[in-house]
Amino acid sequence: MRNTMARFLFVFGILGLWTQAGCGESNDKYDSYTLFRLYPKDELQLDAIKLFEDPSNSIEVLKKSRGFNDSTDILVPPERLTLVEKIAKENHFNYQAKNNYGKSFESIEREPRRRVLRAFNVFEYHSYASIQEFIESMASKHPELIKLQPLGLSYQGRKMKLVKISQNHNAGNPIIFIDAGIHAREWVAPAMALYLIQRLVMDPEARKYDLRGVDWYILPVVNPDGYEYTRSGKTHRMWRKTRSKSAFADCYGVDGNRNYGFYWAVSGVSKNPCDTETYAGHKPFSEPETQMVRDVMLANADRLKLYVSLHAYGQYLVYPWGYTADYLPQQWKKLDELARNVSVAVQRAGGRPFRVMSAGQWYPAAGGSDDFAFGAVHVPYSYTMELTDGFEFLFPESHLSTVLPQFYEGFKVFGSRIRNEFSKRRCARHDDVVGNDDDVGDVEG
Repeated sequence: MRNTMARFLFVFGILGLWTQAGCGESNDKYDSYTLFRLYPKDELQLDAIKLFEDPSNSIEVLKKSRGFNDSTDILVPPERLTLVEKIAKENHFNYQAKNNYGKSFESIEREPRRRVLRAFNVFEYHSYASIQEFIESMASKHPELIKLQPLGLSYQGRKMKLVKISQNHNAGNPIIFIDAGIHAREWVAPAMALYLIQRLVMDPEARKYDLRGVDWYILPVVNPDGYEYTRSGKTHRMWRKTRSKSAFADCYGVDGNRNYGFYWAVSGVSKNPCDTETYAGHKPFSEPETQMVRDVMLANADRLKLYVSLHAYGQYLVYPWGYTADYLPQQWKKLDELARNVSVAVQRAGGRPFRVMSAGQWYPAAGGSDDFAFGAVHVPYSYTMELTDGFEFLFPESHLSTVLPQFYEGFKVFGSRIRNEFSKRRCARHDDVVGNDDDVGDVEG
């Protein structure tokens, strides 16, 4: 009876929150918002907390709970703060609250003057134009290693280019394909992709070992329109989707990681074009940006052996299936084992371990790029990597020089596995020592 009453109180409270968010937003929109981290401790709370996810309320969900004592993070506007606090206390939630959340946002000038007259620094956040200049400069200086492949234009007309890194582009090596930034607000993901490019090309050890027998294809920003939108002011910093105009409503954007054509829209999506989080689009591959990623996969299907989509946040490394939690692919043990070895390598470098599981066990959501790669393109290893924990989507620029090299150690393990399993030119034992996953033991993720 007590649980039933608690559930009733929770639902009653949430119903009081449901309202359409206003169209007008001030530039300091998030300054007065409060970040709530709610920690469900039983099935009742885990189930009830999902009510915050209704797209018609004015609360923004930054992260969903993946199980007991894993937080659901929500941004609460000031007019809802008292009610949310009341609901949390009455229903005995463990929670943390951080007031004036927007005041922790870093400066997001479109192109800070202090960076214009000095070299590109991969340990900083950059405009999309600067990112493009960086990869073009790298290709110009290192044509023996880098080729740029034009993919097309984003919805708003930004040029998108794939960075192809290889010791020998004609060797037919197995391919590792990494993309980042499909979710606009996750700035640390493109930063990781750029660090990978620089490290693979500029580090003598990486050039000697990590490039041997493996080609790396990297798309640093899958959603450049959304990315630039998040840089245009505090009001837009939490934007997630693309920036395409809906033909069915006066709303913008599609969640690119719900837009892929494998079991599209069967779970974990919204069909409301005005949903700011998980709108799957009016059809699979409705977005030019997801079409480009699809085309890269299909064009290289015979050589593509590993796909990793970089995201933030939560320090998760998940594999298919994402569209369901009811069953796993036959190869799940191989996927799981490699992910845990990657996590160990990151830990050994001083980083935090990844939580490893299938994406559906995390929470079912269809239309993800990792499911498409694995299920439709038959890529043997496919993952979504959620970088960092803490700081939500506002990972401090000052921390990049610490965490990006730690994560790189995990990518060395990825490269070693693909080289050992698929490369025509098996490397000498000395090569395998650097980033070798065979001598790394499992740990709990």
